[in-house]
Amino acid sequence: MRRYLITGSLLLLMHCYVSGQTIKGKYAIKNVETGMLLRVKDASNKNGTPLVAYPPQNWKCMTWNFISVEGNTYQLKNLFTGKTFQPKAGGDTTAAALEEQVLSTASSNQQFDFEPAGKNIYWIKLKGTELYLTSGDKKGTVNLPVILSRKSGNKEQQWTIYAQAPTM
Repeated sequence: MRRYLITGSLLLLMHCYVSGQTIKGKYAIKNVETGMLLRVKDASNKNGTPLVAYPPQNWKCMTWNFISVEGNTYQLKNLFTGKTFQPKAGGDTTAAALEEQVLSTASSNQQFDFEPAGKNIYWIKLKGTELYLTSGDKKGTVNLPVILSRKSGNKEQQWTIYAQAPTM
């Protein structure tokens, strides 16, 4: 009986640790396949600017403040522009381009679920949809738009995060 109690307690603690971790702070978001980071194109603060892939730099325009909504759901605020990103209006149910917009805490199309895909690896899904953040290509072309598309399970849809304290 004691062994079952200890085993059950350990399983409960492990579940709380794995599912209850909240991401707090400022991070770069890096694609597993390409090694490219998320960035607003040309570090523009103009609404409608596309979200693109860019080689890693320790810049504010490539750093995102994670704002917890609930559970594993977050809004991502760019340190340089003070804005976030969302699907471009008119996108369909199988794919959508992403664009910069003013952060609205009530907007579900600016909320993303971080689903574990491995150790420190995530699938990033637009809340309430089946669309996942996806690199534009496997080669890591600079300034190629990052899009939302249906889950394929490929590494182009897997992302890591790492703390970043930008210098500029």
